[in-house]
Amino acid sequence: MQKPAVATIINFCSIEARFLETCIKQCRLFSRQIIIPVCDHFFNGVPENQELLQRIYASFPDCLFVEYPFEPHRIPKRSFQEVTHAHFWPCVSRLIGTRFLNDDIEMVMFLDADELPNGKNFLQWLEISDCVHHSVLKLANYWYFREPRFQSLRWEDSIILAQRRTLSPAILLHKSERDAIYDCLPGPKRRAVTGLDGLPMFHHFSCVRTKEEMQNKVRAWSHRDDRDWETLVEKEFSGPFSGTDFIHGYSFRECLPLFQISMEGVEFVPDQRNSPRIVRLKGDEMIKHLDLAPTGCFGKIFNFLSQYF
Repeated sequence: MQKPAVATIINFCSIEARFLETCIKQCRLFSRQIIIPVCDHFFNGVPENQELLQRIYASFPDCLFVEYPFEPHRIPKRSFQEVTHAHFWPCVSRLIGTRFLNDDIEMVMFLDADELPNGKNFLQWLEISDCVHHSVLKLANYWYFREPRFQSLRWEDSIILAQRRTLSPAILLHKSERDAIYDCLPGPKRRAVTGLDGLPMFHHFSCVRTKEEMQNKVRAWSHRDDRDWETLVEKEFSGPFSGTDFIHGYSFRECLPLFQISMEGVEFVPDQRNSPRIVRLKGDEMIKHLDLAPTGCFGKIFNFLSQYF
């Protein structure tokens, strides 16, 4: 079976810097194209660390970085009635990423930078899988907390692999984010997809953080209004890991980490031989790429799907 041409779109901000190099290295093993959308602010309105971003751009010239402005005043108010600010901007990153796909791309993987593939295992699966006969797949992943050695006993499936032709602004700007790609598209589709050995091929280091990094994450992530996260973080880091996380209540086992994720500072070495590939969008260009039609998201989804199914 011929392996499909896969592009990987990695949602990224500098809070995830310690994971990015490993994520890119693993994605190179199976991706024909890697696109990394980056907002010039965190999604709570705090300016990004531009000095760090420039070093990162220069370190990975084989990736396309698309930087766009955080200008909520340019977004029609009706959009925020359908999708809250917190969920809107991660969706914007994914949609903007799709605007820069090469013509030969058939399938698109949507990752966050702290979701690390086992690239070798995924490539082996990709070469013999029937993924091309599915509109969308949700790929199983392990989930980690506090340190890379603490692995949840419960699997998740946050990673999406979808047919390029099925993607639209309506689906990508949905309030349910990546879940909407799976939920809104018709079949055939499968979730909790594992590798050839029956185990997850992805590792989500969502909450592998120092206390300061965890506070920065919960202030900026799309779930920030759900609970009093900052108080929960303070309580968590007041002592050693108890064996249960405060986000999901999962139980954990201690494992030998597949990747060497340092909990110290991270360094990026610019590639002196090649120039970085960066597209910097202005506000008008960003709005144009979003294609914000006047109808609601569900209406747009129906209109889009009716053309194909």
